[in-house]
Amino acid sequence: MSDQFSALGRYISIFDRLMKMYYDRGLAGFEIGWGQQFYVEYLYDHPGASPQEMAACIRVDKATLTKIMKKLTQVGYIRIVGDERDRRVKHLYLTEQGVPAAKQIKNIHADFYNTLSRGIPPEELAAAEQTLRQ
Repeated sequence: MSDQFSALGRYISIFDRLMKMYYDRGLAGFEIGWGQQFYVEYLYDHPGASPQEMAACIRVDKATLTKIMKKLTQVGYIRIVGDERDRRVKHLYLTEQGVPAAKQIKNIHADFYNTLSRGIPPEELAAAEQTLRQ
């Protein structure tokens, strides 16, 4: 193994930076960016999810989740509702103001994937996804 940073690592790093820029630009009018888009999309797809469910799916710690929830509450994108049976449990919902941001995120996903995959055979895309998943 070489002491140099691998080409794969470099390409993943570049890809990560480019995705962040792409999403930040696409979400510029929505008061959120790359860091918050995962949470908005999760709540769009899973209304009423608990913070614990969301943290487990997105794989973040409680402190990060709390910070993001505070930001999304401040911009009016989520509301937190206590459980009727267990006051310790909270449920998270997108507000009407948050739904357009979630739809824009879905559009950005599609646009980004179409741009990324243009000219690459489907079997090569599937193999790359499988490799990254491992």
